[in-house]
Amino acid sequence: MMLNQKELAKVARQLGRFPQGVVNVAKHCLAGHPQVITNYPIRWRSDGPQIFPNLYWLTCPALRRQVGVLETEGWIERLQQRLESDSSLAEGWERAHRVYADKRVQLVPEDELTALRGDHPAQAQALAETGIGGIRGQGIKCLHTHLADFLADTDKLNPIGNLVVELLRAKGLSVDYCFDYELERFCRGCGTG
Repeated sequence: MMLNQKELAKVARQLGRFPQGVVNVAKHCLAGHPQVITNYPIRWRSDGPQIFPNLYWLTCPALRRQVGVLETEGWIERLQQRLESDSSLAEGWERAHRVYADKRVQLVPEDELTALRGDHPAQAQALAETGIGGIRGQGIKCLHTHLADFLADTDKLNPIGNLVVELLRAKGLSVDYCFDYELERFCRGCGTG
């Protein structure tokens, strides 16, 4: 779904800032609020291109808070240990990274890719090879990025994102519907809230 001004206003309200490089809303919750946005992967600056590592960005304030709690409880380290000891999980994680990088590259028009490869080969390599959240290698950087990827991906390939959903549901929390009263008050005139 393309981003319209009403959706952009909702996303800006959710994030507390105006987002840059937003391509679309990749996922809405059942209440109709943006949950995940898709970001354009290249930011052109005066000194050249910067690769933005997060194809998907979790915008839902309720989910961001809930995932933040998981991170403070040490779940990044716990899931990292599980990733290192479970070869099936590691294989799924690597596959999710490859698919993520491919999707990021597919957003860039061919002429821009050609220019990037010719003039900025290191950035072209980062665009094509880094995975979820800009990861190279086996480290889990952020649970928010994995959840955003899982929610946005219709194939649900990201096993770490799936585990984050399971952890949230085990706490009795919903990833499908988050009723944010403050956002509802803000969006009364938006037409989609």
